[in-house]
Order: sequence, then C-alpha cells, then structure tokens
Amino acid sequence: MKRFTSILIVLAIVSCMAFAAGSDNYQKIYAVDDPVYGYISSLYLLEGYAMPSTTGPWSGSELSAMLDYIDSTTLSGVSRNLYDIARTTLDADAADPVYKAALEIDEEIYLNSNTSEAHFQGWDNWRYGWANSNAFLNFINDHHLGENFYGYFDFSVGVAKDHTTKKLGDSTLWTNTPMLLQNDMKQLDFSIPYRAFVAAGGDNWSVFFGRERLSWGNGTTGNFIIGDHLKYHNALRFTTYEGSFKYTFLVSAFPHPQMYYEVIDNDGNMKPALNGTGHGQSQYMNGISCFIGHRLEWRILKNLNFTLTEGVMYMSKDNKIDLIAFSPAYLYHNNYTRGNTNSILALEADWSFAKGWDVYGQMTIDEFCLPGEANPATTKGTKAEPNAAGFLAGLKYATGLGDGILTANVEGAYTTPYLYLRDGDTQAGETPREQTPGRYGINFVVALRDMSNTGGTQNYNLDFLGYKYGGDAIVGNLNVEYVVPQKWTASTNLFYMQHGTHDMHTVWTRITNTSPDKMNQKAPTTHHQTANNMDPNANLRDSVATTFVAGISGAYQLPYGFSVGGQLDYIMIKNPGNISANATISDVQATVLLSYRLN
Repeated sequence: MKRFTSILIVLAIVSCMAFAAGSDNYQKIYAVDDPVYGYISSLYLLEGYAMPSTTGPWSGSELSAMLDYIDSTTLSGVSRNLYDIARTTLDADAADPVYKAALEIDEEIYLNSNTSEAHFQGWDNWRYGWANSNAFLNFINDHHLGENFYGYFDFSVGVAKDHTTKKLGDSTLWTNTPMLLQNDMKQLDFSIPYRAFVAAGGDNWSVFFGRERLSWGNGTTGNFIIGDHLKYHNALRFTTYEGSFKYTFLVSAFPHPQMYYEVIDNDGNMKPALNGTGHGQSQYMNGISCFIGHRLEWRILKNLNFTLTEGVMYMSKDNKIDLIAFSPAYLYHNNYTRGNTNSILALEADWSFAKGWDVYGQMTIDEFCLPGEANPATTKGTKAEPNAAGFLAGLKYATGLGDGILTANVEGAYTTPYLYLRDGDTQAGETPREQTPGRYGINFVVALRDMSNTGGTQNYNLDFLGYKYGGDAIVGNLNVEYVVPQKWTASTNLFYMQHGTHDMHTVWTRITNTSPDKMNQKAPTTHHQTANNMDPNANLRDSVATTFVAGISGAYQLPYGFSVGGQLDYIMIKNPGNISANATISDVQATVLLSYRLN
C-alpha cells in the first residue's frame, strides 16, 4: 500500500506543475529508437554524409544541429521529405507547453511453436527482445521549463520480466496484458519507471540524470562498449557538441556483484548471494559498481567520422571511491588500480564513399599484451593474460524508392573468448590476478534489478554491458528494410552465429603456451577448460553452437493514433548448449503489436 501511495504522490506533484506555454525548448531527450533520429540517419546516408553522432540518446538541440549541417536548399524527393518531417517534429516538440501528458496502450501478443525447450523460454531467448517490449498501459509526463530544462516520467502498468508462475515461451500464447496470465498481483511489474530523468542544456550542450536506455555505436547486431539491448541505465551523462566534434562523459551505476552473485555447486544447488542477506526489499545495498566512460567523436571530413571511447568498470565492495576514476579528462588506463577497475578501449570509423553508401567498423580492446609483457601466444612457461578484443564491420546502402527509402545492410563481427571477462578484486583465499570458482570478476557483465511481485522478491538479470552476444562468437547479419516515413515499414533479416563454449559465467584465468589445449585464444572454442560459475558440467561442452534466424517484421500507422505491427522469426540451433550430442532444435516466434496513443 505504501508503494502505491508514493506513486500517487509523485504523479500528483508532476501533474500539478504549470500548464502555461513557455519559450521554445529544444532540450527534450529523444530515445535511441526514436524515428526522428532514424530519419536523420537515412538523410545523411542518402546525401553522402558520414553518419551523425551514434551516441544516443540525443537532445532536440543536438538533432536540430544535425539537420543544420545539411544544406537543405540542395534537397529534393525523399531527402527533402525526410528533412521536412524531422524539422517539423523537432520544432513542434520544442513549442510544447510546460506540461504535456500522453497515454499509450500497447497490446503485445507472443506466439511460439516450441514450448518444451528452455533455449526458447524467457526474454533472453525471445528475438523481439525485452528492451523493445512495451508495458500494456503507459502514462507519460513531459515537462518543458523555460528554454533550458526538460523532465520526463512514465508510469506504466505491465507484466514483470521474471514473475513467479509463468515464463515467456513455456506456453504457445503469452501476452503483456496484466491479469490474463494469472489472476493476482504477483505478475505486475513494480520496477517502473523505465524512463525517468531530468535534463538541461543549451545550443551546444546537454546533461541528463536518471533512468534511460543508451546506445553507443552504429552496429546492427550490437555495439562493443554500450549496446542497446539493456532496457535502461541509471546514469548521469554530459555531452557537448559543435560543428565537427562531440564529447560525452557518462557514469552508469549498477548493483555491486556482492549483492547478487550466486553459483551452482557440483550438486546442482544454488549458493546464496555473497552478502548472505537474500534478495528482497530488506536487502542491505552495499558497494559501488559503475561504468565510467568518455567518448570523443570527430567529423574529419563531410563523409568521414572517427570515434574514440575509453572507459572503466569501477567496483568497490566497501563503498570507497577513488575520484580520479571519475575524471572526465583523464587516461583511465593509467589509473593503475587493478583491484578496483577494469579498463576498455574502442575505436570506430565510418566513411560514406558515395551517395547512399557507407562502410563502418568498430574495434574494442579489453586486454592486449604490449611488447615486453608475457604473451600467451609466444611466451613459454609463463602465465599471461589472454588477449581480449572484438572486431565489427558493416556496409550500408540506401536509395529513394517511391515515397520511401530502401536500405540494405550487411554486417559481421568477431569476438575473442575472454572478451568482457576478468578476475575480481582482492578477495579472501583468492590468488592475486586469478579468478577462482565462486567469485565474481571486475568484468563487463552487469545486472538490472527487478521487483517482480508484491512480496518484494528481487531479481537480478545479468547481461553484457557491450556486445550482447559477448565473447567467443562469430556473427553475420543481413538486413533489408523499406520505410515510408510516418506511414509504414517492412523489413527482412537473416542472422547467423557460431558461438563457442565461453559465456558470461566463465571463470577468467591466465593461460600459458606450454599447454596448447588451454590456449582458447581463437573463437569459436570447442572446449570449456576453466570453471563456470553457473554450470558445473561446463567441461562437457565439446562443440560450437550454431544459430540461424530468418525473420520479417513490419508496422503500419493507422489514423487517430492507432498502429499495428508484428515480427515473425524462424530460429534453428545446432549443438544447443555447445554439446554435440544434443539434437538440433528450432522454434517459430511471432510477436503481434497493437498500439494506441492519445496526446
């Protein structure tokens, strides 16, 4: 009852703010999947410009600056239409009153053909993805204060990601509509709101603080530092931009692993969290865990971009803070605080070599042996950190066709087996610079916390911060899409992945060249030779798991705020669980979307 009372008080406060119109305010924050950014990206591609900033979300001021970079007097046809739609939308949003409310109703129906396989159950195995899902009912509050301040808060009623008696995929039919799955309160999602923040900005800067979805990069299958597959970040972000340069500083906080880290022992029993207090509202929250990063984007020429990103995962189990880690102008790799931080570096570039064509790439380095350091590939008899890196490259093509844009994109990625993994801070009984079974690591696996029922059960959903498929993978993807702006879209997608035996629970270890069977330097691996904190039988993994997905999707905008859409995917997995004795499995997953929005 106290929870609902608090929610009503918050709604009353935000709803009682002034309704009077104010000056034009371009500080609205546009989500990473907002169509306006998509229209601007398509415009840049059609006109032969390198892609606009890929560090989302974006303020209205920044998106407006992206349009200003285009010489609108030279535009015609589809390009002119894209420009006009984006400009009209931004200007209309900027002229909104101080307070604006909207109501969204989203009915999502999920159907699948294989209800017996665990590989196809749960949001982590549903192609549509949890980050893209919507609550059944969503009440949205926008606030434009003066010319420089913006606030957003959504209050939703929906179904929790993990609730007590029913899991997505274990029955043929599933839905996001409360009370249809089970007639009690335990299935309701009490982790709301998923978007709630305050923002401030000017003509060339923006800062926001709160909960929002993030994405860093233009990858189709994912991005190496921050992927868009996480439904939200609890973050503080500052960004400034002008002409050919943009700088972003981010702090994104997560629960410390000591709050949730569990392992399965050799008897198949789950050991409790390391702090031993259980998962509930009364759990004492302790420790600091956050990603800290800065990202610099240069537009070297009209058609060439270059991006440098450096960041650290900072952890302190006793809440101690080394402020140098929070410096927005420092080389994080020179912190020399291995017991608290794990650094990562990424380089990105894209080149529009002709109108309608763009080639892009990403490279990330998590661990790399410098000259003079022990190298596991060449040094015999000495243990060394395994190299950990990822590489991604893609090609895009776009052309105007009728009233819309036809886009084709091919992309490939390669990640080494130990990417995102590492040892932990100094823990009792642990050999320095070695992660022992049952211990967490200062790695790039993060947790989102959910409250899934009225009893206060707390779930920690683990995922990679960066590339959603993690390390030890080879990925290929082909996508073709046709978009008629503000009317309808249709796309088809082919996805192929070979994934080795390593996963987010693989225990990190140093390796030596004297035991070639322990090298595991190249992906995809066929043997899991270290311990695994969630699979005591990981040593039985003996093959590469191969996944193939063929899918189609589309959406159509109807009058009066209504829209319909859907996605259909055929999925086949060979050697599921990386065990050759397992038979090939398949599933057909369908998602039907019905939406209504009242402004």
